Amino acid sequence: MATFAERLKGLRIEKELSIEQLANALGTAKSTISRYENGREPKGDILRLLTEYFDVSLDYLMGTSDTRHPASTTKQKKLSPKIETIAAHLDDLDDEQIDEVNNFIGYLKSRKK
Repeated sequence: MATFAERLKGLRIEKELSIEQLANALGTAKSTISRYENGREPKGDILRLLTEYFDVSLDYLMGTSDTRHPASTTKQKKLSPKIETIAAHLDDLDDEQIDEVNNFIGYLKSRKK
């Protein structure tokens, strides 16, 4: 797996940012980013800033995981109360009934066109 320095540099290059641009975006010095990319371990709030800026997990950033977004931290769209009610009723249906519901949804969507 990659090191923190490799991950940081890779993410920066992926976003087509210079060291100076990344430093400015994070409110830190260019030399700080350069030291991180050359192997110095970060301290304090910079880790949080980097994970938020690059939208990756801390484990990914630190090189302890190859998964950018663990399932538990991925952003999920909030369902409306109507959809939540419908979804709750689906728990009581068997697979065949769920297929029928899915077919009916397809039918309704085709009528809308």
